[in-house]
Amino acid sequence: MSNRRTRWDRLQHQYRTIRDCLEGSDAVKDQGQLYVPKPSAMQSQDYQAYLQRGHFTGAPQMTLRALTGLALRKDPVIKLPSRLEPWRLAAGHDNAPLSILIEKITREVLCMGRHGILLDFPIDGTTSLTLPHITTFRAEDIEDFSTAYVNGKKVLTKVILGADEDYDGRDVKYELTLETGVYQFQRFYRDEDKTRVDFGETVIPMVNGRSLDYIPFWMVSHEGLQPDDVTPPFYALCQAALAHLATSCDKRHALHQTAAPTPYIIGSIASDKVPTAIGAGALWSLPEGAECGLLEFTGAGIAAMKEEMKELENEMVSAGARMLSTTINRNETHETASQRTRSELSLLHGAVVNVEAALNQIVRTAAEWVGANQDEAQISLSRDFIEASMDPRMIEAQMKLYLGGMISRATLHENLQRGEVMRADVTWEDEKDRIEEDGGDVSSIIPRPQPEE
Repeated sequence: MSNRRTRWDRLQHQYRTIRDCLEGSDAVKDQGQLYVPKPSAMQSQDYQAYLQRGHFTGAPQMTLRALTGLALRKDPVIKLPSRLEPWRLAAGHDNAPLSILIEKITREVLCMGRHGILLDFPIDGTTSLTLPHITTFRAEDIEDFSTAYVNGKKVLTKVILGADEDYDGRDVKYELTLETGVYQFQRFYRDEDKTRVDFGETVIPMVNGRSLDYIPFWMVSHEGLQPDDVTPPFYALCQAALAHLATSCDKRHALHQTAAPTPYIIGSIASDKVPTAIGAGALWSLPEGAECGLLEFTGAGIAAMKEEMKELENEMVSAGARMLSTTINRNETHETASQRTRSELSLLHGAVVNVEAALNQIVRTAAEWVGANQDEAQISLSRDFIEASMDPRMIEAQMKLYLGGMISRATLHENLQRGEVMRADVTWEDEKDRIEEDGGDVSSIIPRPQPEE
């Protein structure tokens, strides 16, 4: 248990670090010495000025925005049975549209490495037309979990979640358990002594009049759907950004102390004769034998700090910017570029694959709950992280293949979809219907050459 607690405490620190870095400079500096220790000889009243002089780079924020943009460069293709169609506009417990939930889950998995998704019915006021809803939980809100092997499969048997509600001013926790093969739900809070206090009755959620023999909770990460602890992908990048801030504080403090030359006077001079101004128009009258000059910084310390900052910037590039390398080299084909990009974007590819898998399990489960056809429930996320627009020569080549009888009209349509010439969410059958609605005649659009008699 102690190892589990230690691991949890370490993860919580990592989650907090990433959250602060993603929120930006103010959030990081508000934590004071948690991220930027105070130099030993510095007075407390000078520390705030020292901290505020430092520059916090926005590399974590920019990298996450770019990765999320690549993951959702193409809109997800969402197919739902008619019973679940309202989910397009309100799928979450907070009435968030399904597309917004997909973006949120993808973003969280990319940066935190884990996100929790619970499928549930409202507690009160349900009818035969009531739809289940999706509730999401941040990585840091998944406080504990247990697993066991049931029929040869590793399944969740207990999950403790931090809830977005309170009871008498106390933070509410959810406990989801699988007791003797039955899913149960309990609310509780912890008092001043950290003692658990249950409130409300233990609920056994029912679907179509039956209890569930599984916990409808998914822990999705960039590494899979198994309920395991995963190191947050952005932690290394955030550590580099924080080290860069600390070095920036040192460098700018040193510049503040030494950049401006400091005048000095050697000799005996009355206190009322000490010059109080310097520069053009300021006359100094010094006694005979006195000397004056300017103290200027000549050491190599600041140059060393600059070099350190450059190394940290390179480290951030390695930790973050390389994940965004989606360019095609001049002498490589699009297919080669796609394969290379997939290996370089392993985090992005893993997140998209596993988020899609989790979403499909959820929508299929929801379809089963409401008595709809599971085969009509499907969500597809694009793996095309680089621009794949088909050039005119390739379009012409596809047309020649079709005219020569080498590919079918449906295959031509699919190829044009992959080349981003046609919408990815429109099937060939739907496209034919659209053409006919516009007054076109599909059969005569591209006449095939007739064989010679």
